[in-house]
Amino acid sequence: MASLNPESVDLAALADVLRAKLGDRVVGDVVARTKMRDAIADHLRCSELEAELLTDTMVGRGFVTRHVATDGTVSWILKVEES
Repeated sequence: MASLNPESVDLAALADVLRAKLGDRVVGDVVARTKMRDAIADHLRCSELEAELLTDTMVGRGFVTRHVATDGTVSWILKVEES
């Protein structure tokens, strides 16, 4: 497996891929992040570590946001890019 250059990844396009695979909202705190990581690793054919770093980057740059409902349910919302 070749090493992934994270700078070469279009995060908006990756968010679109995640939305297509997982939906607009992924429920669960750790479970949802694991689903996103696994979907990224599968799509980019990268390691889980590289996919986890990309997940963190997407959260840090606002492509994915954490939402806690009044009942305590945690969801991760995938941002839709406005054109």
